[in-house]
Amino acid sequence: MQEEAADYVEEKMPRALFFAEREDVVKFAVAKASVPGLFMEFGVASGKSIRWIAQWSEATIHGFDSFEGLPEDWSGSSFGKGGFSQGGKLPSVPANVRLHQGWFDKTVPAFLATTPEACAFLHVDCDLYPSTKTIFDLVGPRLGKGSVIVFDEYFNYPTWREHEYKAFQEFVSQRGIKHEYLGYARHQVVVMLTEAP
Repeated sequence: MQEEAADYVEEKMPRALFFAEREDVVKFAVAKASVPGLFMEFGVASGKSIRWIAQWSEATIHGFDSFEGLPEDWSGSSFGKGGFSQGGKLPSVPANVRLHQGWFDKTVPAFLATTPEACAFLHVDCDLYPSTKTIFDLVGPRLGKGSVIVFDEYFNYPTWREHEYKAFQEFVSQRGIKHEYLGYARHQVVVMLTEAP
């Protein structure tokens, strides 16, 4: 597993920076987000990472989560359906954060219908393939050249090729999008889109 991830880094991320801590990866990604547009996080849970993002950006950060946990078992992990549940309770967040409670397929279309901006920064902490695919199906048209995406569970665990990684690879392949890996940590990866139709 670690060897497979190391091979992937060597082949696909030769110029990417390595970070020892998840927090450092997120901070690096926020600093790389230089195009105008929305800052969005999918998978807020306890709010730890969205508080980091809000601390390092003056933008309004939009966080999406049901706060009821995983909608299904996460294969390759120890987290089953309901894992990461907050019991429907929203976490305490800074003033520049707006939380949108509910399942992605319900909350995101309503939000995008009233918000015309492109997406500058996307934090994908969805864990599961179906949830991540939903995000790219809905938010994908708002992503363009210069958009920065942080994946929280991109690789280096038993079924990594079946979840966030798979959804992203399908997205870039289907839309003819080029991208560059900027940084990574144990499971996290930072990507910038370099060409998008």
